[in-house]
Amino acid sequence: MEQKIIFRERLTELKELADSKENILTKSEIQEFFRETPLEASHFELIYEYLKSQRIQIADTEEEAEEARGSENPGSLSFYLSDLEKINGKVFQVMQEGDALLPPEEELALFGKLTAGDMEAKERLIELYLPVVCGIAEDYKGSDIPVEDLIQEGNIGLLTALGSFGKMDSLAAYQACLLNGINRAMEEAIHAGKDYHEMGEQIAERVNHLNEAVKNLEEDLGHKVSVEELSAYLEMPAEEIRDILRMAGDEIDIEKDGR
Repeated sequence: MEQKIIFRERLTELKELADSKENILTKSEIQEFFRETPLEASHFELIYEYLKSQRIQIADTEEEAEEARGSENPGSLSFYLSDLEKINGKVFQVMQEGDALLPPEEELALFGKLTAGDMEAKERLIELYLPVVCGIAEDYKGSDIPVEDLIQEGNIGLLTALGSFGKMDSLAAYQACLLNGINRAMEEAIHAGKDYHEMGEQIAERVNHLNEAVKNLEEDLGHKVSVEELSAYLEMPAEEIRDILRMAGDEIDIEKDGR
């Protein structure tokens, strides 16, 4: 769960890097950005597709990137969302009214081509369902996760679902699988955010408890206390106390024990 949170934060940082480079990145820049993260080639393909969905261009070389930066390039997420709202605003009505995004036979044909490995069909489906992701994110408004982050998670869920399709019997089955993937990604992000928040509160409680014990024990003993003295005072393993001290950083000052 913590790894997912870190990966989400890294994607946000990558988008900030792209924004500083006119929303154009090279593959080598992206790979260098994730140098300390163990990722396979398939993970990078997913990252590339996600960035493209955010109107971030991927260049093979720095020369291509510089050439692209010389051309007109709108590209921030806010522009992207407002652009979707203007161009595809009808999609939000479609979702509420229950009409089809495309004639059923056309959409089913796209899914069929996707399962046969047609990348153009995949791109068309991504384009078709990106506004749907935005609409679903709006339904989760009010959670602890900002809407833009939910859209990011939903887009990843969309791309993951599109990359794992097998042939299905009906359009409804394809749509259900896709929407489930989008919703599941957003819900996991919301739950992960809650878990991370709760974990932070628990750590803060342990740090405060230890800090209070240090102050009380120093008053009783009249000197700066050691880990061993704290361990005996709190009836807590010394290694557990050291873990809390590492989390507290410089907040708690005790006698160094050389470890």
